[in-house]
Amino acid sequence: MKAILMAGGKGTRLRPLTCCLPKPMVPIANRPMMAHILELIRKHGYTDVTATLFYLPDAIRKYFGDGRNFGLNMDYAVEDVPLGTAGSVKNACRAAAINDTFLVISGDTLTDINLTEALEFHRRKGSAATLVLTKVRSPLEYGLVITDANGKIRRFLEKPGWGEVFSDCVNTGIYILEPDVLKEIPDGQVYDFSKNLFPALLKKKVPLYGFLAKGYWSDIGNLDQYREAQIDILRGNIRVPGINAPGAQATEYQPGVWVGEGCVISSDAILAGPALIGSECVIGPGVFVGEFSIIGDHVRLAAGASVKRSVIWSGSHIGANSELRGVVSASRTIFGSHATAFEGAVIGERSHIGDRAAIRPGVKIWPDKQVEAGAIINDSVIWNPGTGKSLFGRLGISGTVNMAISPEFAAKVAAAFASLLPRSSSAVVSSDGYRASRMLKRAVIAGFLSAGINVYDLGSLTTPVTRYAIRALNAAAGLQIRLSPYYQDHVLMEFLDREGLNIDRSTERSVENAYFCEDFPRAALEEIGEVVFVPRLIESYMDGLLHNTAVDQIAARGYKVVVNYDAGHLSMLLPGLFTRLNCEVVTIPHRENGPRPKSLDQIMAALDDLAGLVRSHAADLGIVVDNNAERLILIDERGRLVQDEQMLALMSLIILKQGNAQTLPVPVTASRVIEQMAQEYKSAVVRTKTSPRSQMEQLAEQKIFDNSSGSSGPSFQPTFDALISLAKILEVMTREGLTLGQLVDMIPPIHMSKMTADCPWQAKGLVMRSLIEEHSNDAVEMIDGLKVFHDDDWVLVLPDSDLPVFQVYSEASSQEEADALAELYLGRIEGLQTQLT
Repeated sequence: MKAILMAGGKGTRLRPLTCCLPKPMVPIANRPMMAHILELIRKHGYTDVTATLFYLPDAIRKYFGDGRNFGLNMDYAVEDVPLGTAGSVKNACRAAAINDTFLVISGDTLTDINLTEALEFHRRKGSAATLVLTKVRSPLEYGLVITDANGKIRRFLEKPGWGEVFSDCVNTGIYILEPDVLKEIPDGQVYDFSKNLFPALLKKKVPLYGFLAKGYWSDIGNLDQYREAQIDILRGNIRVPGINAPGAQATEYQPGVWVGEGCVISSDAILAGPALIGSECVIGPGVFVGEFSIIGDHVRLAAGASVKRSVIWSGSHIGANSELRGVVSASRTIFGSHATAFEGAVIGERSHIGDRAAIRPGVKIWPDKQVEAGAIINDSVIWNPGTGKSLFGRLGISGTVNMAISPEFAAKVAAAFASLLPRSSSAVVSSDGYRASRMLKRAVIAGFLSAGINVYDLGSLTTPVTRYAIRALNAAAGLQIRLSPYYQDHVLMEFLDREGLNIDRSTERSVENAYFCEDFPRAALEEIGEVVFVPRLIESYMDGLLHNTAVDQIAARGYKVVVNYDAGHLSMLLPGLFTRLNCEVVTIPHRENGPRPKSLDQIMAALDDLAGLVRSHAADLGIVVDNNAERLILIDERGRLVQDEQMLALMSLIILKQGNAQTLPVPVTASRVIEQMAQEYKSAVVRTKTSPRSQMEQLAEQKIFDNSSGSSGPSFQPTFDALISLAKILEVMTREGLTLGQLVDMIPPIHMSKMTADCPWQAKGLVMRSLIEEHSNDAVEMIDGLKVFHDDDWVLVLPDSDLPVFQVYSEASSQEEADALAELYLGRIEGLQTQLT
């Protein structure tokens, strides 16, 4: 007898498990689903099998080969394009030259139905096609088959609603067919048994019968059914050769606990049945394996690990004192020590769960993901390569739009932030003008309102304006959402305190704790917050920005500028500034209603064109403003680009020339030439950390650009506000009669280098400790990272807060020496990682 085994389906409902392997290869009782079907086929006298394949066919062929290890003769029919269930079988039958009664069965179900009885029924009835039926409690997800008292099929109903349920007999997808029915299946077309072939045969009055089978049957189409099938095996609801039937590969180690060959089990491990442990496993001291657990081959459970009602695939490692409760963990996953995972969690292949990480119930971790030590994962991890406890990076919270940063996440984290604010206080919320940001802004507003916080909705405005609005409106906090300027398809959520500064690390930790513990208030009906829209905010911001700026003198000079900016997002800001300053403007808009802002690389690629326009129009300067109006890029009148390190030095020079800064704050990455310039103006330089908060605090304390009319009003941040920076540069140019090029030429030559060294998160601390020990007797500075001085030169090794890398900065008397110094430390970082591994 010949059997056609349908093994081509991808099994999308099992995607967290099967995205790296075909569904028939998913293990049931430590053997692939398809292996159990082949055992059943062989048991009932079938000797020849043709398997239909489509998704990852090589994985199936490699495992099952020619079938001899299963006592069968196997061959395969691979579909280039999906042909439907019936089309796939016809394709396989043509390849196998079938000319007699044959069996069709799915390779991804679990059953012990008596196929011999089904064949006898088929022949006794003289049926052209016999459908094997079974009774189920809830038939909504299956195809109903209605028969008369003799088993003759009267009607089909595919996946009915409850009002259409006239029977509890469903189609199992097991068919016994005569070869003549193949003539009804068109060649090379998508054609299904239940939707097309059987209704057509019924219409032609071809004899079709339904055989109501006894025994166990499960169509394992989702993760709940997958877990239930494993439990059914352990309960003995179905007998499988893997453990509880003749030919079992495991022996009963103690009542109800089956153990494979070659296992090493500690004498004080506790095993509670029913449970199954595969071959070559190591069960350490103090381990507990609870009832309804299935452990694959070559799994190691370290001392004190505890597993209950879980399925762990082969090759996995469960760390010391870790706890798994109702979990499915795929092949070669690693759990660190004291890690936990709870009911319904699914861990994809080759994923690494760090020490003391916690996977909350129902969370799905896709394959090849790394969950950092101490992380608490409340939401499924699909795209991002790693997820840790720390939500915050350098600027705020960033992640993939609608994946890591979904509306649900945005609302929850806003509610967590709101838990730190005074009851009935107000928060300012804004976003850029892109659809994704506006969507998340609405979710953020909902989160604040749900916690009883009133919201000033600024609409689509920049972060600098949002900072200003917090102080101007006397709000308790602010939150701004925009597409990330650094990573495509990422969004950035920036959290601001009542001073308009990025929140400090202590507040970030409090937000994280509230979020992960879901410890935030839910306002009563009468306490839910209100939304207020703020008119004329841009005019107020512009008045404050120009309050102490020589507007009349700049306007009288009449600068001509070439400008490249986001016309959609900044149309209410930048043109207004140019109008107030009487600038003649040649405009090059950034975009034309695209779905995202231009990347930094795209902006930089267009600078040559901008420089050419500056020269051809005899303009005083060229300007690029990013879509958040934070970053200012300048081209001087000769078409020269003001480099990043020059720009910081230029703004320092502008501040020094204002004469109102006793102390000039600059980050540790800034050039040493700033100290040289400060000495000339009898000012001191204080170095800050590289975080925006550190720089802003120092600038605010110095009240360097306090342009407000009142002592308690908003101040401005030149490093993070392109408009105030531009206004002050034009003011100094006007007052001293200098061109931009002449102003830049006043800055001493700068020779700096910046490089990046890859380093896993878990190795960063060890690398830093080793470098600090190496330079214990050298001149160093540890304000932020490790800064090592080599006479007048220096190098800074800075662990990146967002990425598994080190940033290496250096400065020397020539560019060649600066590059060489950075490369020296780059090699040292890589060498230390090699030693540590």
